[in-house]
Amino acid sequence: MDAITLAHTLGGAHVPEAADVILLQQPRREQLQARARRFIALLQEHGDCPMDNGSSWRAREDQTLIHLANGARAIVYHASGALRYVSGLAPMASPFDRATGLDELIQRIETRALKLKLRDWAGPHGDLRFERLFRRLAAGAHQSGKLSEVSLLRAIGAWRQFIGGIPVLGAASGALALAGSGQLDALHVNIRPSNGEVLDRAPIIDPELGARQLLLRLASLLGQGHDTVPRHAIESAILQFGYLDLGKRKPQRVLAPAYVARIVLRHRGVRQGYVLAVAATEKPYLELPLFGSEAVVTRGRTDFARCESTGR
Repeated sequence: MDAITLAHTLGGAHVPEAADVILLQQPRREQLQARARRFIALLQEHGDCPMDNGSSWRAREDQTLIHLANGARAIVYHASGALRYVSGLAPMASPFDRATGLDELIQRIETRALKLKLRDWAGPHGDLRFERLFRRLAAGAHQSGKLSEVSLLRAIGAWRQFIGGIPVLGAASGALALAGSGQLDALHVNIRPSNGEVLDRAPIIDPELGARQLLLRLASLLGQGHDTVPRHAIESAILQFGYLDLGKRKPQRVLAPAYVARIVLRHRGVRQGYVLAVAATEKPYLELPLFGSEAVVTRGRTDFARCESTGR
């Protein structure tokens, strides 16, 4: 694969001639905890979280752990302001009726997100758009090897934050999991606080140039000195353009445009996945680490429990 081929995987994605570099807020720990209290109160208001009867709040250096009734818990990440809530519902409890269709699942998820004001996390200068529906499925197996019918355990909706029409790349900006009873099973919000202040208006480099830089970075990891990767070794590759979030555990001063490549290589039965990022601007505003070079691990339990994307 060469830079031209990788650049073409952008497809119809719009790459502007210039984009804003957004300055992010750096809220104090107390502010993040106060926001978490308001959000948990909202969960309780709609019956999505046990009432706060003797809950435990424990602040660490990097996060605040919140233990609630009935095994529910929440985590606030100080570096990013991200919040993660888990209900404590047993994994196999409360499956969906097998006749539940995709449109109904999406409607249920979007209705719950509206009640929880999920889009408010994006702020007045951002937009949160529904991106995809996932289904968590499971089946049992008899000692003879016969499988039971597949059950739908959870419906999971994922949202992506956009700023000025440009997506914020990285983990899903918001994710909401519902059980068949309608109970909220889990909620993740990974949106950094911002008041929309613009640090700079930066020209965007050509996608082909960004792709060449990405392939050079991959080649250096593979011990090669050129910007091409043998086509037969590539299982999949995709190039994306957008603002880049460095992850919920990393502090970040700005949202800056970047090109991100997701490349999976396969050689002699070994499968290796890479996520690489380079600045999409002539002047770098962020130090971009290698996001991942982890081999894909297969676990036996995935034969009976899996999470499927509907692509919707």
